[in-house]
Amino acid sequence: MHTRSFLAPLALAAATYLASAGPASAVTLEHLQDFPSLYGRYGPGGDCAKYPQVLIDATGFALDRGGGRVERAPAVEYSASFFGPTYEGMSGAFWPYWSDAGGNPILVITDHDEKPGALVVEPHDFGWPGGPPMPERFRDWLRGSPYAKCG
Repeated sequence: MHTRSFLAPLALAAATYLASAGPASAVTLEHLQDFPSLYGRYGPGGDCAKYPQVLIDATGFALDRGGGRVERAPAVEYSASFFGPTYEGMSGAFWPYWSDAGGNPILVITDHDEKPGALVVEPHDFGWPGGPPMPERFRDWLRGSPYAKCG
């Protein structure tokens, strides 16, 4: 058996699986009342004097750009199985999104790498070569990442 002919179907299967993973298996949340340990303000690199800052409360996610400019995500999804079906750690995968951004969300990982208060924002479906461009509203979220919870 040739290695190349054996690996091609496996590569195709893996690509199909990865393309279907992500927010498709997420549930839309009406609030974040079940996640009180995440509530708070998160500063870029843990510097809570800098902006942008991510805000998490019972109503959801927001980005504080400073100077009173706060933008709240109108919708958020949560993917309990993002890290695999047997994952029992503390990190969470959330997808705040806006319908005018094509319905595609950014990815926010809370308690990133099992560290309480660590928060990372990733582009997920945006900005890769040949892919959809990064919507302007997400650029500030990404610019401040990684974040850490303010005291």
